[in-house]
Amino acid sequence: MERIQFVVQMHDPVEQARLCRLLQAWKALYCASVELVEGAPDEDVGPSVLFWDLDGGLPPPRFYPGKEQVLFVCSSDAQAAIRSYLFHPNGFLQKPVSMEQLEKALRRCAPLWWGALERLELLSNRVRMQIPFCNLIRMEGTRKGCLVHTFIQDIAIREPMYSLESRLPQQIFIRCQRSYVVNLCHVRGISRRSVHLSDGTEIPLGRSQKEVVEEAYRRFCLLREGTAEL
Repeated sequence: MERIQFVVQMHDPVEQARLCRLLQAWKALYCASVELVEGAPDEDVGPSVLFWDLDGGLPPPRFYPGKEQVLFVCSSDAQAAIRSYLFHPNGFLQKPVSMEQLEKALRRCAPLWWGALERLELLSNRVRMQIPFCNLIRMEGTRKGCLVHTFIQDIAIREPMYSLESRLPQQIFIRCQRSYVVNLCHVRGISRRSVHLSDGTEIPLGRSQKEVVEEAYRRFCLLREGTAEL
């Protein structure tokens, strides 16, 4: 797995700590093997994503974006984005930075960190494949194993649900009833009897599991906001 750095340079220690918490939460949500650095990047590690606070001054030339280096600049003043045109950053984030802003910015440089994503290895029809955990939407138990639903395909495997579930990160996956495990990153809401997913699927929610699922989703939302302890 490729190593990558997220480097944070914020002018205010409080904002530095907040952005670091958000990045730690992003790592957990996307199951990414990323090193978080407060200071100058380690040139021996590999690709770097840099976050620089313009309110403390312009970044030095070594922080300018390159082939394996992405630069995002931050400021509490939206007009500061104009000053950043000189060094062609990959994006501007207005403080206080939110998880929504962070996710949108990092999506633009996905090819850089894609190799750092942790993956689930599956065997289907004698074909071995590795799927990033963040691309898994739900797993459905069948008579002969499981059906794994991803963004682009459904994969039938012989592995039983209990075995597959044991290989999933418990922080973002939960069994919402006997036959279904869902990725909380793709939950869009929980009603009285169903879990609503990003692909439009509604998973029936058993009465005995409702409180457990709601509590897991509450903890997940705190993690996503960067307010939960990891």
